[in-house]
Amino acid sequence: MQKREFLKSGLAALGGLGFLGAARAGVPAVTKASDVRWDEEWDTVIVGSGVAATCAGNEALDQGLKKVIMVEKMPVFGGNSAITGFWINIPRSPEQLAHGVTDDSPELFLKDTLKAGEGFNDPKLAHELCFRALESLEYLKKLGCKFAPTPFIQGGHSKVRSLAPEVSAGVSVMIPLHRHFMEKGGVMRKNTIVDEVVKDDSGRVVGVAVRENYAFDIGSRDNDLTNTTGVRKYYKAKKGVIFAAGGFVNDWRMCSLIDPKITKETEGTNHPGATAGALFTLMRAGGVPVHLSYIQWGPWCSPDDKGIGMGADVCDYLKQYGAAFDPKTGRRCFNELGNRTELTNDIFALKNEDGTQRFAVLIADSQFVPKVSIERYLTKSLNSGTTKKFDTLEALADFYKIPLEPLKAEIAKYNGWIKEGKEFDPEFHRPLTPNEGVLMGKGPWYGHRLTSKLHYTMGGIKINEKTQVIGQNFEPIPGLYAAGEITGGVHGVTRLGGNSVLDGIVFGRIAGRTVAEAEEAK
Repeated sequence: MQKREFLKSGLAALGGLGFLGAARAGVPAVTKASDVRWDEEWDTVIVGSGVAATCAGNEALDQGLKKVIMVEKMPVFGGNSAITGFWINIPRSPEQLAHGVTDDSPELFLKDTLKAGEGFNDPKLAHELCFRALESLEYLKKLGCKFAPTPFIQGGHSKVRSLAPEVSAGVSVMIPLHRHFMEKGGVMRKNTIVDEVVKDDSGRVVGVAVRENYAFDIGSRDNDLTNTTGVRKYYKAKKGVIFAAGGFVNDWRMCSLIDPKITKETEGTNHPGATAGALFTLMRAGGVPVHLSYIQWGPWCSPDDKGIGMGADVCDYLKQYGAAFDPKTGRRCFNELGNRTELTNDIFALKNEDGTQRFAVLIADSQFVPKVSIERYLTKSLNSGTTKKFDTLEALADFYKIPLEPLKAEIAKYNGWIKEGKEFDPEFHRPLTPNEGVLMGKGPWYGHRLTSKLHYTMGGIKINEKTQVIGQNFEPIPGLYAAGEITGGVHGVTRLGGNSVLDGIVFGRIAGRTVAEAEEAK
């Protein structure tokens, strides 16, 4: 969706949110603090258990708070952070410098981030994101998180600066983070959904109303509307409440309100609990939403996978060292390293005569295999059948029904640009230097069909650089903070791949420090 279309649908979406003053499933009218009998008292209550929530909790404990609780509505901890690839962008990392990339900087990273955001980023938030990247990596390593030594590039970046965990799953990073939280005395409580923010007479947030023993129905797509399970309790938060509950990609009603093309059947990459309930709770508390129209698709998915599947992790390596071809013509069809919005638009523009999507085929030769920083990325995709291996280019072309001679000619042309040392290809303006001089031609060959699926919501609640939630008087709401995907403004129109977990780490830690420094509620 182009920016103008985003803006049109955004106005329509905001107009449709007048129901937010009403209660949702299991939620009675907002309760005044003076009428509440607190069941438990904490220094801070953190909503969510992904990377933003956990970094907030860790920082709060490291700053001296003693009673810190993370509440999670799902029966498991970690949210999307546990199932993501956990790719993170770090300019000037030791890994990047060892790889020979010495001309990157936080300034250049910020320039790429603002370009992808089309200038809609909050400049102060974007600056915090990019200039705190290296310290975020050092923080993760200090807590025992390990990353593979070989950096790579994702679409929209001008430099090779992305890193992946040593083990190919976000859970390998979340385990050390959760372990630190528990060792410092933090409490993690699952099956607990936050229904309301509780304020005192001055308007300061002093706690939350929750439902313990909440049972998320994995078979329902309407839990926020219909699920009334659980027992209502009140938690006092003396220092403040931090919302870090993630985005709403799996809330098909909210997404379709913004973009009518999205339906209940539209595939996404997120865990089932990625709904808009926590965002609505913040809005009922007076928080102002921004950028709700900006829903991101993940152009590294495959129609041969369900959801994020087994092939997503290897896809960007196929793009970096190979190319995408139209199976009808045998020709390249777009800039494989475009940002996620650009690439998604290109993917969906490839149509059959009957209007159905025609899937581009990513093709790379054997030289890309040692470039993959984690062997399991390729192995699991091959084992699932998403990526396919062929002894010859002829066999690959026959399988995908690609005309062979045009395909050979296109590969030769592409190799010619690399031999000439061109910085960009003349047809689609794809950066050529990230492929590090690889000339395709050495079998075996690898093929992988490409599509895009719902992945991330750039919009959310407005915060300032201290992570304070901004209210309808355009001032911070005392005692209320937010970090991670539930917020809006960091990324603008398009989020660069690898900026999501960095967002959670940077602003989660800021939220933890800010709440630790706050005065206690009376």
